[in-house]
Amino acid sequence: MVYEQQIRVRYAETGIGAKLKPVEILNYFQDVASEHCRELGISAIDLLQKNLAWVVFRYDIDIKRYPSWNQVLTLRTRRYPDNNLYELRHYEIIDEAGRVLICGKSCWILTRLDTGKPVRLNKHLPYPLCSNSYTPIDNSFPEILPLETAEYQRSFTARMHDLDFNRHVNNASFILWAMESVPIDIAGEYRPAHITVHFIGEALFGETITVRSSQFATNPHPRFIHVLTNPSGKEITRVMTHWRDDV
Repeated sequence: MVYEQQIRVRYAETGIGAKLKPVEILNYFQDVASEHCRELGISAIDLLQKNLAWVVFRYDIDIKRYPSWNQVLTLRTRRYPDNNLYELRHYEIIDEAGRVLICGKSCWILTRLDTGKPVRLNKHLPYPLCSNSYTPIDNSFPEILPLETAEYQRSFTARMHDLDFNRHVNNASFILWAMESVPIDIAGEYRPAHITVHFIGEALFGETITVRSSQFATNPHPRFIHVLTNPSGKEITRVMTHWRDDV
């Protein structure tokens, strides 16, 4: 029911103060979930042969403390098939003393590669993976309100480096771009302590993605809403970030 693995924080994964970069949290979550899927026979490679792919829909991440360089961590994840349509996952990043430093959850949908349309889990996953024997994971995520006006705006071009297994921009890149739009006086003093993401569309190689951001709270800590749009102006991702200086 629960899959876990131990890792050591590498120097290349750290930034200011030798603390783990926020985007690496998403990479850790993706890695441990992928390893778990591989053991279950439902990894991206397994599904490719069936014209299927996992597409992430939502993330909600709570960061109590950032790990440091060379720190040994335990990554833990479990899954729950909700209503035969949503693949929910819970994650924990735990330190050597057993303290949960970071926890989060995500919601995924199984889609057909040729049409992009979602499919029912029980028609494509082994029966035991669709049973009701799993411990439930709550499928409620914080709402991210529309952005009324933008205080800050930046644009990024999707590189080959940003592409995932299926040649779409990896979800971690969206979140990285959102955080890069925060002004330096905040980004240099604070770190994201809570990240909520709603993925709406996709981005492809060479596209210019525009991030429009606005700060909607300052007390006790800064909070931002970020909206990412593609070259046609279509909204593809919403992100909400809460920043603190004590994580």
